[in-house]
Amino acid sequence: MTPRHASRAAAALGAFSVLLAAPVASHALTETEPLPMVYEPAPEPAERPNSTPVAPLRVASGCTLYLPKIDDVRPHKASVGNLTVMMPTLHATPLAVQSIQGGGDASAWTRGALQSASRYGLRVATAALPASGNARQVTADVALRLAHSWSAGLNLVSHVVLQATYRMPGTEAVVRQYHGMGTRTNWANGNGEFMSVLNLGMEEAVRGMVSDTAALCDGKPLPARVAAP
Repeated sequence: MTPRHASRAAAALGAFSVLLAAPVASHALTETEPLPMVYEPAPEPAERPNSTPVAPLRVASGCTLYLPKIDDVRPHKASVGNLTVMMPTLHATPLAVQSIQGGGDASAWTRGALQSASRYGLRVATAALPASGNARQVTADVALRLAHSWSAGLNLVSHVVLQATYRMPGTEAVVRQYHGMGTRTNWANGNGEFMSVLNLGMEEAVRGMVSDTAALCDGKPLPARVAAP
């Protein structure tokens, strides 16, 4: 190795040592500052000029969704994903993987997302279905089965799964699962960014549930019960 190459190697090794010594959790994604798990709806499609187009969703008015039960049934509730810290090199070698902690109430987060379905024209009530002759109403027990986010290169990605058990008078309960994927640019590995991408995944799952609820209100059947994984 020439002196010039040796000097470059020593400099690279020194920079790598400093990088290893730097605190991995300097971006505030720590166990002492977990994600708040508060739902904030994304802007309407017309207000997203720089993102992937989202088809407008509006359902016929007069359809009511009753949500007497909303549970968090995730097997691992403490974590909502992971951040992979990459070494800033040509091949982006992984340096560390850090768990992202969820500090808020995920059931309340889910409830807030479902209540926001009113923006699509659906009336939502977190109460039991009252005795009524109105056919345009649906009761559903909802369970949050997955809420996971992770870093992927320069982006953040999320996957949210809701399970709804629809109960209609005189018919057998129907179970459906709704998968929502979210993605956004990762600017600073911040808590708000991870919460934002989780909300995008949740929004997509809720949109699927809104469409099926509207179909039930219109008297259209859904597929038979889907076995839970």
